[in-house]
Amino acid sequence: MSDIDSTLQQLGSLPLPAGLDRIDEAVIAGFAAQRHEASFGRRATALAGAFALLLGLGTGGFVSGPPAQAQAIAPFAADNPLAPSTLLDVHP
Repeated sequence: MSDIDSTLQQLGSLPLPAGLDRIDEAVIAGFAAQRHEASFGRRATALAGAFALLLGLGTGGFVSGPPAQAQAIAPFAADNPLAPSTLLDVHP
């Protein structure tokens, strides 16, 4: 026999550790704790999303005055406010 075989035989003859019979309960309790933490995170995320949605809907109704009208922009018009010539024009 090799050294590994004899070492494994010696290891097999040793008594089991004292806490080995309680390891299943500890692992299952750890899974339950992780599940509880994950469900709390999902609820907190849903609550934050609902709060943001209500805040956005609530503040959107308090805009004063009529909505601004968009101006039509022609891509090659001379009076286009976004044309590079008007953006680079520096007035002293």
